[in-house]
Amino acid sequence: MVNSSQPSSLQAAALGVVSEPLRKSKQIVNNDKVEGSHDGGTITSSSSTAITTTGRDQVRRGGGRISGGRGADAGRFPRKNSGRGRESFPSASSSSSANAQTNQLSSTNCKSHMAVCTFFLSGRCHFGGSCRFYHPDNVSKLANNHQQTQQKARSSRQFDVYKAEAISMAKTAQDLELQTFGSVRGPFFSIDIECAAIGYGHSNCQRYPCRVSLVKGLEDQEDVEVLLDEIVNLRDQKVVSYMTALTGMTVNDCLDESKMKLEEIRSMVKHHLSSDVVLVGHSIDHDIEWLGLKPGVDFREAIDTSLIFRQRIPRNLGSASNILRSQVEKAKLNQDDNLENKQDQDSESGNIASFGLEPSKSSLDLGALPDDKNLPFPTRYRTFSLRHCCKNLLYVDIQKSAHNPIMDAKYSLLLYHKYRSATPEMLRAVRDSLHRAPVTASFASENPVVDGVVLSPQGYKLKWAARSIWRWWVCVKDRK
Repeated sequence: MVNSSQPSSLQAAALGVVSEPLRKSKQIVNNDKVEGSHDGGTITSSSSTAITTTGRDQVRRGGGRISGGRGADAGRFPRKNSGRGRESFPSASSSSSANAQTNQLSSTNCKSHMAVCTFFLSGRCHFGGSCRFYHPDNVSKLANNHQQTQQKARSSRQFDVYKAEAISMAKTAQDLELQTFGSVRGPFFSIDIECAAIGYGHSNCQRYPCRVSLVKGLEDQEDVEVLLDEIVNLRDQKVVSYMTALTGMTVNDCLDESKMKLEEIRSMVKHHLSSDVVLVGHSIDHDIEWLGLKPGVDFREAIDTSLIFRQRIPRNLGSASNILRSQVEKAKLNQDDNLENKQDQDSESGNIASFGLEPSKSSLDLGALPDDKNLPFPTRYRTFSLRHCCKNLLYVDIQKSAHNPIMDAKYSLLLYHKYRSATPEMLRAVRDSLHRAPVTASFASENPVVDGVVLSPQGYKLKWAARSIWRWWVCVKDRK
């Protein structure tokens, strides 16, 4: 007979008291020796006293074997007494203490399974007790572990002098390119065109102008004069999508009979231009092609602002680093003893420049591909959008919603006038700032497909995936 004044472990489990997990290989429960493990296996008891465990251990009464592990009965109360023993419930005083112990243990167990707040470890969490992550008591130890983990992550990406030298050589080659846009004299005009889709691809041949804007730069270079802003009549075109979210044009705008056709607008644009005009715009070559303008007849020169702010970088930074490293090692083997002694005192970057890998001066066309004759590795250009340039250089976001061709043409002129007389060193700093700035999401990146029209190469993958899913659904529907 069990004494009523001393509650058994089964009675404590009935009240919700959670005993200490069986983490040790041997425990003493009610002066009985028990062997077992917390994660699973079997536990053997020498008496009929029930053993209460937490977590993933099952609770069973009676002598013999107690099976642990991840069963369905894990963490539940013991079964009702089957007659193998008698238990008496505790008194009121022991019940209140058991409830207090239950609340304390349950709160501790809940917090121990929560994710640790990394901001709290670094002293930057401002939520306090309302934070949904765990704030541990032993902050110093966990903070040290967190700092060590961050230091290991930083040390895994070590500085590579050859990669830095490859990037510097590509920038130096761009600085030596011939810059003719700074010496150009006006008058300056700017053109921008918005296009509707006449095909489902993303190439220019599947677009047709739906709005044309022409502006003229004034002498103060701060404002522009709008010479032309017309919507094209598209009644004769088979339009797939007007892409209203991008162009701002609707069916009613482009099918209005009062609007002029593209041929009439083209003649009006040519009437405002002359052979002495300089056209400025962001990726202006497409606009010139759509309007059929000819150099020497309709304008004297065209300046693309996207080519001014583009950044020249190695095509593959890893391979460029390996090329420089191999050339330095070969050059070291071919040097005599005196030069080798001198090189030991120099840095690795100095060795790279001393072996003739510095690019020589070259006269490069602004719109041509990079000339890599004087470089040991190939390079490429990274081009930035007009919105990215205005956002980081003029601190104006001009394309939050639908594009406005007048605003695009205006800010193209403002960017050109601001940096037309910049030195190569200043332009390098500007390009570096654009290169390191966070990526400005374009409309095509956020909307690869609009009304079935592909706006970027990523859109083709989405359309192929949608077609595959549709075929699968049709097959499933036919089977039913």
